[in-house]
Amino acid sequence: MEQRKPLTIITGFSIKDKCDLIKEIQGSKQSKIKVILFRPTDVNLVVNSADPYPLTHFIGEAVHELEINTLTNLITTLEEISSHRNVDEILLDIYPTSDIDSLFDCSISQNNHQNWYLKSHIHVIDARDFWFSYFSEHGIELTNHTLEYTLGEALINQLELAEMIYIYNTNQLSHERLGELMVFIQNLQPKALISVMNDSDWRGEDKKNAFNMKATSSLYVDQINLFSSRSNLKVIGQYGIDTFVYQSHLPVDFNRLEQFFTKIPGEVFRMKGRCYSPFTQEIHCISQVGSNIQVETSKMCSTKSIDMLTEFLFIGSELNQEEIITMLDDCLQNKYKDIIAY
Repeated sequence: MEQRKPLTIITGFSIKDKCDLIKEIQGSKQSKIKVILFRPTDVNLVVNSADPYPLTHFIGEAVHELEINTLTNLITTLEEISSHRNVDEILLDIYPTSDIDSLFDCSISQNNHQNWYLKSHIHVIDARDFWFSYFSEHGIELTNHTLEYTLGEALINQLELAEMIYIYNTNQLSHERLGELMVFIQNLQPKALISVMNDSDWRGEDKKNAFNMKATSSLYVDQINLFSSRSNLKVIGQYGIDTFVYQSHLPVDFNRLEQFFTKIPGEVFRMKGRCYSPFTQEIHCISQVGSNIQVETSKMCSTKSIDMLTEFLFIGSELNQEEIITMLDDCLQNKYKDIIAY
């Protein structure tokens, strides 16, 4: 039986830095590598005139051996290419506006039934432009207008799914600003290998094991555990980046929680969490990037909600924890206090 071909996914917003990384990977190996660009055509860029940075500041053009525009065609092409004897490895460059969750879901469902396997997911960051793209108000929407999210959300989604993160143009930041960026990224993805990339700095890790796509489902737990491990310690070298977890056994009043969202402190860069509403028997999963907040709501059986925590993870710069606690305490439904205590 012919051995399955390794696939490396490369994400990030800096086209130039991704191209440089691809060249360095190609130059460090003797194997025959096929480079594919996945640029889906079912998404539109939504320009926000209030954003001072044009889209061209983040997204450029690059030339690849092959460009694929739909997920179906991508899966078919990967199968065809991985069966070729003159190809040893595939590099898949994901266009900045792409949502890679669908690709991961498809790969998981078809695992062991395809001629390729996902070896690595590398995310590339331009240290100089990271915060510009993270706080960008430009949007991305599907052509059927069913979904809209910001460039910052797309960036963080790619970053938090990566197991290897490489940072370019670090010499253009001061020591303090680079330290702040490194700590923030580490809090976003505690288990990722984070490396600063300079000229000729590609180390060419030769991984033997496949990338564990299911590990991404435990990311939230990893972030919570990172906070818990440091909660009673004075950690040196955090450059003002704080992680804070709010927890309560009381449910929230979602109307009051929505008011909290409108007043969330600007020092909060990333927030995610979940809460349960006993009135509607719904669980709300919440994700915030910059100024944008997404809420996913699903029904839950009341018997399963007994141990449901109200829990929010905050990552930001010099967070005022007491202020956040007070604001969230005001969102709790205190009339359930006696029932839970009992």
